[in-house]
Amino acid sequence: MRQYYYLIASLPMLEFGMKIPFSYRQFLLLCREHLSIADMEIIKRVRIEPCEDIEEDSLSLREWKEFDIALRNEIVRFRAGKKGLDPIQYIRGESYLEPYLAGLVQWATNQESPLEAELSLDRLRWERIDGLTRGHYFDIDYLIAYALKLQLLERWERINSEGGMKVLQGLVRKEML
Repeated sequence: MRQYYYLIASLPMLEFGMKIPFSYRQFLLLCREHLSIADMEIIKRVRIEPCEDIEEDSLSLREWKEFDIALRNEIVRFRAGKKGLDPIQYIRGESYLEPYLAGLVQWATNQESPLEAELSLDRLRWERIDGLTRGHYFDIDYLIAYALKLQLLERWERINSEGGMKVLQGLVRKEML
């Protein structure tokens, strides 16, 4: 496994809720300068948007995708149940069950505002991403987590910008589909 000491040491630390230090696009350009071709291909596949294809050579990226699908499916189950809809038509991918998610999703989606609900869900995502970096300090797994965090920060920058509530409402609707 390749180590990317210089690149990772030069990246600013990311914290949930902070102002984004640079765009995800700029991050990709930095990576292109330092990563092997194979690792760059992995980084290009890192997304916080929904995906159904979990086949990955990278264990960290596969774990993220499995978690993300499980989280989104749990959100669908809860929201469909509240609306009296059958969630099965909205479930994506295979059903990866993580027992602790049901309670966390119920708590998060019961927040007073959609903004607070999304904030709670993204904090949950952030914590899971932090878990991906345990034991990984200068390798591709660290960069996968960094890419995910950067995308979450970009998402919140869009939400907090002018018209951000419209973006949030669109995202909430998109998650239900």
